[in-house]
Amino acid sequence: MKGSTEEAFLAVFREHYDGLFRHAFFRVSSREKALDLTQDTFIKAWDYLRGGGEVKQFKGFLYRIMHNLIIDEYRRKKAESLDSMSDERRAHIDADMAEGGVWETEEHIDEEALVVKVREQLTNLSPEYCSVVTMRYIDGFSPKEISQMTGETENTVSVRLHRAIIKLRTMLS
Repeated sequence: MKGSTEEAFLAVFREHYDGLFRHAFFRVSSREKALDLTQDTFIKAWDYLRGGGEVKQFKGFLYRIMHNLIIDEYRRKKAESLDSMSDERRAHIDADMAEGGVWETEEHIDEEALVVKVREQLTNLSPEYCSVVTMRYIDGFSPKEISQMTGETENTVSVRLHRAIIKLRTMLS
């Protein structure tokens, strides 16, 4: 393996690691599982490059790998119980407060409660809906970028987004 390839891959790793981790964490609601998925994404990308594969657009390539790994995870484990998610979330809050984090305002608490509700409801959506909502509203990708990463048409992505938002609104009301 050439040194320049390794250096280029390290640059890609540094540029995209945080975004991929956030995406995975929001999708699976487990820090440990998100770390594993992020690591597996880069391992698969590295193996592909070592095997002689070429990548024109790394961001889309990495998110496509991540998308596939998350779908595989959903297939292995249909859904995590809401009770265990709530317990894990409370543990994170307790850890934050033990480290000196302070929940300063009522508005912040309300926002956090809404985020938890949305995250819980996302797990009740189909993997396809959950994926496009996360990619669009958490990761900030356009429908065109999502379509390139998932291999679906832009119209299919837009329809899924629309239907997922309607379903989420219904679940939250």
